[in-house]
Amino acid sequence: MRWEDIKRFQYIEALLLWEGRLTARHLADYFSVSRPTAQKFISEYKQLNPDAFAEHHNEKGQVAAEHFSPQFINEHFATYEALLRQSDTPISTPVETLPNFQRNICPTLVRPILLAIRNQLRLDIGYLSISSPDFEDRIIQPHSLVYDGVRYHVRAYCEKNGGYRDFVLSRFSGEFAFEGGAQYTKEQDELWNTFLEVVICPDHRLDDKQKRCIEYDYQMVNGTKAIETRAALLKYVLHALRVDIYQPLAEQQQIVIEPNCLKKLSRYL
Repeated sequence: MRWEDIKRFQYIEALLLWEGRLTARHLADYFSVSRPTAQKFISEYKQLNPDAFAEHHNEKGQVAAEHFSPQFINEHFATYEALLRQSDTPISTPVETLPNFQRNICPTLVRPILLAIRNQLRLDIGYLSISSPDFEDRIIQPHSLVYDGVRYHVRAYCEKNGGYRDFVLSRFSGEFAFEGGAQYTKEQDELWNTFLEVVICPDHRLDDKQKRCIEYDYQMVNGTKAIETRAALLKYVLHALRVDIYQPLAEQQQIVIEPNCLKKLSRYL
């Protein structure tokens, strides 16, 4: 199947899943095509997924079946939002996103790190840190890139520190040299291969109605929700959940780590 066809089917499914209906005008505006061509796209999709549409439809367009199940996209709202932004022409969208704060990331900087990861190589590269504000050479043995929702990190064995560390991707200088094969890989990274459960619950200072609101919001079961993460990424998960800092007001805090879970996690904090 051609990528052009897949992209059309993805957008069709995003509209059916999240808006519940589809019109030829949607596709005509999104792909800058005529309405007859857009109607042809819908007919082609119907042949692949005939159960996607309800039996009835009206002048407002095709209606999604009650138990519509997409075949070309996942059911994450972020996928719908991303597809809206990929239109060939500007279209009206109900989703507003924050500005993307670009950091110092470019292909010439990332390329040697990716090569070192894929080929398990030692990499001599300049790195800038708060404690060392001038670039200094580090020999690292990287095995993974990590995105924490704001910036990218490189998980690597650092020969200077004699252990696995996280390096901010945008702080490398880009000047590098390969130094042979890596001796420390992903398999030896104990924290990377240790999985933890972060159990969150409503702040105990909230009243019962407020707690039920939080439980509904986070889809908690019996007042808790478990989130699995690697031990090496624990601090990023806690920061994303905003439970790394305890707020003075319960309405600001909203969720906390379940007390028994916090005891188990304490050795990794």
